[in-house]
Amino acid sequence: MGTEEMTASKKVKDAEVSYAASVTDLSQPIILERDGQPVAALISIEEYERYQALLKERQTELALEARRAADRVVFGDLVGCALSSSNPVWTPDPEPHWRVPYRLFDGTLLMTVQVDAHTLAVSFTDEERAALLDQLEQLATEHDVSP
Repeated sequence: MGTEEMTASKKVKDAEVSYAASVTDLSQPIILERDGQPVAALISIEEYERYQALLKERQTELALEARRAADRVVFGDLVGCALSSSNPVWTPDPEPHWRVPYRLFDGTLLMTVQVDAHTLAVSFTDEERAALLDQLEQLATEHDVSP
């Protein structure tokens, strides 16, 4: 929240202001301060629900970005292989990242690739890619039915 927005919103400086009086009109956020510094904001439930919807929408966008980044590294120039990526899973600890699962078309999990939440850097080495391609080739050979 910018300085201009904060000055336009209400500020509660006195702890003795009654709760009821503070929340009767939440058409503008009420800024709670401690020692002159903003520490929290009271907003209407409608604003809170809009904020939650925006967060969810952004989380979905970030998951798609992480999946695309992982797909570029994993698939590279592959065309028509029996492998697909699934929906990324958010992992906040210890460092925030996405885990993108890769499965065969029958649902068998082959691997999970990590994507840094901040940089979209994919943790997948050339050696891991070569091993995955070998595994896919072996599976294709095993399931190949010769006449």
